[in-house]
Amino acid sequence: MQKNLERYQRQLIIKDIEEGGQQKLFKAKVLVCGVGGLGSPVLTYLAAAGIGNIGLCDFDVIAPSNLNRQFLYTPKELGKQKAHIAKAKLEKFNPDVKITAYSDKLNEENAGEIFKNYDIIVDAMDNFPSRYLINSVAYKNSLPLVCGGVCEFEGILTTIVPKENTICFQCIYPFKPSIKLTSKVFGILGAIAGTIGSIQALEVIKLVLGLRCLKNKLLIFNGLENIYRVKDVLKKNDCTICGN
Repeated sequence: MQKNLERYQRQLIIKDIEEGGQQKLFKAKVLVCGVGGLGSPVLTYLAAAGIGNIGLCDFDVIAPSNLNRQFLYTPKELGKQKAHIAKAKLEKFNPDVKITAYSDKLNEENAGEIFKNYDIIVDAMDNFPSRYLINSVAYKNSLPLVCGGVCEFEGILTTIVPKENTICFQCIYPFKPSIKLTSKVFGILGAIAGTIGSIQALEVIKLVLGLRCLKNKLLIFNGLENIYRVKDVLKKNDCTICGN
């Protein structure tokens, strides 16, 4: 696939990227699970950076309550499949990038089959059951995983690298919530989702380029105070996913 390098000129002059790094981005294969408030900025910035193969996975349809933060969609597209609308828009945004859309709900049976086609997985979901599933399948298949989450004015993010024996999502949240927490029961400000989603895209790009990432660390963003904190997270030896 011929790439228009002029499009990436502002990246090519960065010493940690240059043409060699840009070629790595062109060859990268990244799957984004969830095409909502987090997925919208993640996908947009990955496509903008020239990630050559992007998969997006979401079974949901566009609803009015999505539009405060999911900027890939418009009111005219209500009721349509998110995955297909996002694919069409990203292909127009950057024709260099190959986009594959999956509109089936992730489960134990299909997740492994989908994940094996990618180098890096992004968790941009809004519920814990999906996060635990993605974490388990990614770790089992030794795939790096960038996890982000938002609630009201706060956001969190971590990067998991199984081949380096890092922590996993279950180390951070070992006790599964007793109720099904989703974005339908807690508030989300669009700008917070945009902030965390943008950093998730940055973490993916750094993983591809071999730069320092948030491994064994948890980034916590307080939007009210505009404060970022990064704390170390210890691996739980008794974790059923990544424990020794």
